[in-house]
Parts: sequence; C-alpha cells; structure tokens
Amino acid sequence: MKMRVGKFLVDNGIITKDQLREALDLQSDNPERLIGEILVTMGVLTKEELVMALEAYMMTTGTETIHVDEWLDQEEIDMLIEKIKSQNQKNNATFNE
Repeated sequence: MKMRVGKFLVDNGIITKDQLREALDLQSDNPERLIGEILVTMGVLTKEELVMALEAYMMTTGTETIHVDEWLDQEEIDMLIEKIKSQNQKNNATFNE
C-alpha cells in the first residue's frame, strides 16, 4: 500500500498534523480537491514548495504519476516528471556500475 501524500508531508516535517487535519476537513466538504491544492490555498505551502514535496514523495514511494494535472500547469507537470525520470536514470546508472 502506498503512503498517502498527507502522511508523507507530516512524516517529513513539511506540514504539521494540525495543518493536515484542517486540510482534510476542508477536503471532506470538497472531495474532488486534492490535498496539495488545499494546502496551497490555505497558504501552508507555496506551489513551488508543493512541487518539491511531490517530487520527493514520488521518488521515495516510486510513484510515477499522481493526480497533479488538475491544478498545476503543464510546464510544472513536465518539470516534475522530467526530474523524476532524470533521478531514476541516475539511480539506475549507480546500481549498474
């Protein structure tokens, strides 16, 4: 089972449990909104901080894509995916040496 993004953010000290709880409360009223989007709207994280946190989440969990395309622009999505691919290639090269 994959770690949920909110738990990852709390476990890594990016947000507090209270901030996550508040964001989850807001999400319960609007289930189609993503937790990251809510955290940015709340002012807990900037969009850039969230992109970096999602990058770390995807590398840590091995997740290739997550549903960020609904509110990040295409350039940010492409940058995030490219960084992950680049990091994976570096990791694979290290293992093959």
